[in-house]
Amino acid sequence: MNVLSKLEDYLEECKDAEKKKRVLDFYFAVRSFLNIHDIMDENYVIFSEMMEDGRFQIKLFCVNPAVNLQNYLEQGNSTIFFSATLLPVHYYKKLLSVEKDDYAVYAHSSFPQENKFLFIGTDVSTRYTRRGESTYQRFARYIAVMAEQKKGNYMAFFPSYKLMDDVWQVYQEEFSSGWVRCICQHASMTEREREEFLEEFTEESADTLVGFCVMGGIFSEGIDLTQDRLIGAMIVGTGIPQVCNEREILKQYFGAEGFDYAYLYPGMNKVLQAAGRVIRTRKDRGTILLMDERFTGRDYRMLFPREWNDAAVCILENVEQQLGAFWKMEEKKSTGRKKMPGI
Repeated sequence: MNVLSKLEDYLEECKDAEKKKRVLDFYFAVRSFLNIHDIMDENYVIFSEMMEDGRFQIKLFCVNPAVNLQNYLEQGNSTIFFSATLLPVHYYKKLLSVEKDDYAVYAHSSFPQENKFLFIGTDVSTRYTRRGESTYQRFARYIAVMAEQKKGNYMAFFPSYKLMDDVWQVYQEEFSSGWVRCICQHASMTEREREEFLEEFTEESADTLVGFCVMGGIFSEGIDLTQDRLIGAMIVGTGIPQVCNEREILKQYFGAEGFDYAYLYPGMNKVLQAAGRVIRTRKDRGTILLMDERFTGRDYRMLFPREWNDAAVCILENVEQQLGAFWKMEEKKSTGRKKMPGI
């Protein structure tokens, strides 16, 4: 008699509601595990590890979901996957379908390219060999300069809570000012705390606001802060995930492309998502600062959307000048629009 039958018999006989609920949760977890085990093939890897709380875990890890997805895709006449961050296309085609004749369409953005200023800080990096007090100071100074150029709301995105906390501390000690207010995301925020965080980003704010957030988190994806609710994003680092068992398994599974599939592409997806918070409508205008020298490399440039082909480069010594020029131009355009009849 298998474990599911034993559990089913127990659930039929159990009269204690609390015990029954706990066993029922366990029953569904076991059934889910066994269902996955039944469909396992070469696209799965079984591995075990010790969890942070000391528990032992066995995981059935689907490294390539394309075959499983295809079983569902074949039940329809056609399927369309669409997103603003399906880059690089070959990566998603390999993971989402087994059909060789699937094709991709790159739709041109409807947002005027001149409404944004995208630039790369080339004198900083989040490489572990470069981290330290001086690097944190440079990141904090970039944030301060960007926030001081134009009153408004900004978000600074970090690859981890640890790096965010380190830069936050330096910023508060060395660059804080009376007219720039800062708020910081923290782990395990409640739904109400998330709402209160976003409610701070108003168009009528009297001061400049900078939100310190984590890439890949709740504030870097799926939120719409249109027009003056957000006028700038500062992205610290390339978003590369931390090394872990799953990432290393993916790296080994995909061979020559292993590092790209396990680290580079997922990291760049986080960057694209965070940068996408700034321009949400045709009326939005804002700045996007990528803070890592690696963004100038060929591997990253090839992953940029077409709309990023005008990316500029900067260092701390000239970033103020470049930002000032962009906002001055935007001010002139805004004045011109107001003078036009009917505007």
